[in-house]
Amino acid sequence: MTDTFQLWPSIDLIGGKPVRLRQGDFAHKTEYDHPLVDLAETFSTFASGIHVVDLDGAKEGAPRHLDAIAEICQASTVPVEAGGGVRDLADIDRLLAAGAARVIIGTSAVTDPAFVEQAVSEFGTERIVVGADIKNGFVATHAWEQSSQLTIDTFLKMQQADGVRIVSVTDIARDGTLSGPPVSLYYNLKHLFPQLTIIASGGISHIDDLRKLRDGGVAGAIFGRAFYEGQITLPELTDFCRGPC
Repeated sequence: MTDTFQLWPSIDLIGGKPVRLRQGDFAHKTEYDHPLVDLAETFSTFASGIHVVDLDGAKEGAPRHLDAIAEICQASTVPVEAGGGVRDLADIDRLLAAGAARVIIGTSAVTDPAFVEQAVSEFGTERIVVGADIKNGFVATHAWEQSSQLTIDTFLKMQQADGVRIVSVTDIARDGTLSGPPVSLYYNLKHLFPQLTIIASGGISHIDDLRKLRDGGVAGAIFGRAFYEGQITLPELTDFCRGPC
């Protein structure tokens, strides 16, 4: 990965359409009337890559929107990372065949650590991303509906030992709330795990949130609702990327 700050705008899919959940709650869903191709083309003008989560797949335990992911990948000129329901190597193969540059493993990183180690060995550190989603202090699984007994520190130590190098960390309590990210959390994790590329996710509400993360040395950020609802604009992002982005 590069040393520049990475911007990963997010497309979360339910029923093949872009949505945002509030604090990971499927009952608090906002749908957006944006064609996937238009989103991919717009994001390609400024992003390091596009973060795509198949929420139906995450809930059901197997990818469900491969066609939509392929549509995004075909329209994008930047790398796409995709996940949601990834449980075995065949799921990874399917997402890569759909055009994803790298694949996100979430629940299985908690429930089947040997699978993560196998995936990194098979596909390499640059094609596997582990999603660490924090709920009430512990790493959550199964579309954020269940909690493990693993703290984020313990979980990241496990991932590092298994050869993982890229991790996206989401504070579920902040996700989709536009309340600002827990900046100190990401600063702390960066210092505890300097060998990991940690991408912050959850709560980003305006361009200054991205500046704070960048200026604190965090590797990058995932954001969605702030863009969809106009709190972060395309001109702001374009100007932001004239700096170390």
